[in-house]
Amino acid sequence: MQELKKIEHLCGYQFKNKKLLETALTHSSYAYQMNIESYERLEFLGDAVINFAVAVEIFKKNPDKDEQYLTNLKSAYVNRNFLYRVGENLELKDAVRKIGFIEPRLDQVVEALVGAIYLDGGFNKAKRFIKRFILSEPVSPLLDYKGLAETTAHEKFGKSVKYKLEKEYGPAHNKMFLISARIPGKNLIARAKGKTKKEAEIKAAKILLQKMEKI
Repeated sequence: MQELKKIEHLCGYQFKNKKLLETALTHSSYAYQMNIESYERLEFLGDAVINFAVAVEIFKKNPDKDEQYLTNLKSAYVNRNFLYRVGENLELKDAVRKIGFIEPRLDQVVEALVGAIYLDGGFNKAKRFIKRFILSEPVSPLLDYKGLAETTAHEKFGKSVKYKLEKEYGPAHNKMFLISARIPGKNLIARAKGKTKKEAEIKAAKILLQKMEKI
């Protein structure tokens, strides 16, 4: 109970339904052992809420920017590494209920926490949290490496980049993906690993882009 009060204090929101907060802090390893719900469903919801709230705010604050700039700026706010740091600042790591030495994905916990706040207090409360802990941080737009690789491939070769999942390994809670990016008919291929397929594709696209720029 003290841990829940601490998280409520740090995030600036008092839950009416404490069960939602408990679920937002429950890793699947603990949930499986105790036969209760993990934070995964709340994570799904929170991800959507964060993406929507961030998109609306940066759209309103950047009336002179084009779609690509807004997309890259949103990516800077909602990407895994940035949200992980938000989780660290909120001291969520020690609050997560888990089994063994599993390291919880704090970006997922942040998303679950937002989902819980949304269900407990509505969109305005969730938006208040997002503006305070996510949008308050200065960021630079992330480069869209997949988009740049696609454009370069069309300009140089008249072809599209093809991505392929080559390998998937690791336990369910900590999977790794090996993705290749290639130009059909050309001796150009790049491979990269990531903890999500999207992350691996972006890394592979960046490597492929660097190779194409040398030609």
